[in-house]
Amino acid sequence: MKRLSLFFLAACWLLSTRVVAQEPEIKLDSLKMTADTLLLEGVSITAERPLFSVDGEKTLYQVSEDPTVQNGVASDALQNAPGVSVDVEGNITLRGASNVEIWINDQPSHLTKENLKAYIQTLPANAIDRIEVITNPSARWATEADGIINIVMSGKIKRNEFLCFGTNVSSQPYVMPWASYVWKNDRWTVNAFASSYFYHGEAKSENDRNLFIRDENGQFIPTSRTHSIRYDKYFTYSPGASLNVTHTPNEKNTFALWLNCWDSFGPVEGTTERKRTEFLEQAGTYEYVFVNHSYTNYLFLNSGLYYQHKFNEEGHNLTLRANGNWNRNAVPLEDHTTYTLPAPREDVFRMDYLMSNVPLSANIDYNLPYLKTGEFSMGLNGSWESGLTRNDVDTLIGNTYVHDPIMSYHYRTKDQKLGGYLMVRHRFGDFTVQPGINLNYYQTSIVYPDTPDYPYIIDLQPYHYFNVTPSLHLSYRTPSMHNFKLSYSRRVNHPTAKQLSPFNIYDTETYLTGNPYLEPVYTQNLEASWTKYWNDFGSVGLTGYYKSKKNEITSINESGYHEHFGRVVQFSRPVNVGRSYMVGGEFNMMYRPNGMFNLRFYANVYDSYLETNYGVLDQWEKNELWSYSLQLTAWAKLWNRLEIHASGHYSSPIQRLFNQVGANYSIDCGMRTDFFNHKLSVFVNGYDLFGLMRYSNTYTNPISSGSYSSRSNSTYLCAGFTLRFGNVELEQEAQTAGEKGGQ
Repeated sequence: MKRLSLFFLAACWLLSTRVVAQEPEIKLDSLKMTADTLLLEGVSITAERPLFSVDGEKTLYQVSEDPTVQNGVASDALQNAPGVSVDVEGNITLRGASNVEIWINDQPSHLTKENLKAYIQTLPANAIDRIEVITNPSARWATEADGIINIVMSGKIKRNEFLCFGTNVSSQPYVMPWASYVWKNDRWTVNAFASSYFYHGEAKSENDRNLFIRDENGQFIPTSRTHSIRYDKYFTYSPGASLNVTHTPNEKNTFALWLNCWDSFGPVEGTTERKRTEFLEQAGTYEYVFVNHSYTNYLFLNSGLYYQHKFNEEGHNLTLRANGNWNRNAVPLEDHTTYTLPAPREDVFRMDYLMSNVPLSANIDYNLPYLKTGEFSMGLNGSWESGLTRNDVDTLIGNTYVHDPIMSYHYRTKDQKLGGYLMVRHRFGDFTVQPGINLNYYQTSIVYPDTPDYPYIIDLQPYHYFNVTPSLHLSYRTPSMHNFKLSYSRRVNHPTAKQLSPFNIYDTETYLTGNPYLEPVYTQNLEASWTKYWNDFGSVGLTGYYKSKKNEITSINESGYHEHFGRVVQFSRPVNVGRSYMVGGEFNMMYRPNGMFNLRFYANVYDSYLETNYGVLDQWEKNELWSYSLQLTAWAKLWNRLEIHASGHYSSPIQRLFNQVGANYSIDCGMRTDFFNHKLSVFVNGYDLFGLMRYSNTYTNPISSGSYSSRSNSTYLCAGFTLRFGNVELEQEAQTAGEKGGQ
């Protein structure tokens, strides 16, 4: 077709020059033209999206454009997002901060910590269209978190259907079979996905702890020294399924319904060998072993409705969302403690632990463009959440298990939120101003039921909070693809009902309690960035940021004599303990000269400063530490068939209020190839090839000190295949919750 077009243009040019050269009196015969039909093949025009880009307050990572993670899971994709880190246990941090919310398609996921770990370790990465990292959320997001990671899993596709399935296996070991089906026409989309995750693993950890207590002169007196070694063996089975139906009856209206179910359960066997030396009460050395058998079950159910009405195609629209979840965490446990040296007692008990959570939320968003260069946005959001925690403990006395009212507890929590935001976005040429304000009302309460089995009855009166949080985002974009951004926001974090309750919760050798005098945490964020894009190179970006916190809440460990244990033990309580700030910078570089090679480098360097009040004699301690992290990733496609990639990262030690996390580093690599016109894909990946990954924590405060280090399944291989049937263009929608799923 291209040659035919060039030939046609050349012929026209020659004919025109020839006509000009002839004498004007020459006459041509009449030309007769007959109708004919010429069927042209479809012409597809595509433009490659940059792997990383900045859009207002968001830093976008186009996962669907990154071939290095297509065979992995969501945690692999999150590792590549700027500033995001996922450790081997599945904990997510953003620039070293753990107060991060995970959203799915612009809506909070409401996943519990354990549910979230299971979700990101089982969701395939090629289910994700892009990841939006928001380090300084505007009023639009109505959140108390320091940052938001929004996982977007939507895509526009043509009319057709698509079926794919595959299996991933690993030397950890785990097996993950999955299947996905998508059907779509001009008005309807039906998307179904199911997967299962089988995992067997072992872990070992060591812990050293020294306990002290103050005498009447304020001097620290050692009370005990404990060394522990723990071994865990566990088998995890995580099935999941999702269904999304989207209906677009016309150009102005869109309806969506989605259902998601993810489960994670399996037996766990833990053995703890402990040697404790007592210096005061019960002086002597004790060696004993904890053996516990439990069966964990983390269940997550999610459903929701979505409706959007477009008044026009210029951005004037109204969006309604409703979302409901049910989270359940059940751990029936049988624990046996055996003392092999002077034994105060031998404990055998059974524990039945259950935690369930039901959050409901609704949002209304209205966007009104008042000019071609300006837009006004407003919204209302409300949520209601009810939680139940139940721990029933039976102690073996003789041959009979007897209910233990001291270690058993029941309580219910209830949280209600109501908020609204106003935001204006106006463009002055290439300059954009986006001010906003968010108003929030928050109420939390906790109730311990009045039953004969639970004599410690507390009905905590509701706590009420009202706050106003402003935000301002400025951006400037030049025709030569220079992008500048300056933003400010203020956040308020409220204490939870469990943190506010003074009720004691007992464990085998320690206990924790709440603090009804906690105050909210106030955070100030300031950020500035510059990014430059080139069509034939890639991009380079620099970001500077400053974050300060007042009244940070953390759990402080103290020691004291307790009648239930008959000796000095450690207990934990939350306190407003710190003032801090973090100032640093990020560097992002992507070299992508063509579609067959890319090289990415990311660096984050920051200074963290802490002022910590231990709550003892009004003693303040100041700490400062420079930290940095580096990541280098390379990808190439050889012979238009074989894809190879390699990456390495290093993170230096970082500090938090009462502990320091040690350095960790690893090197990963892998390859993938396609057969039969992309109908079959095969891959193999290697993680932490040289066994470099290690995590360590050191805890210090004037009351107790200790250290903890672990290494768990850091080196392993993963391989798998994918079979595709139907229109491969639908694969970007496959394995997702659909176009509006999760909203």
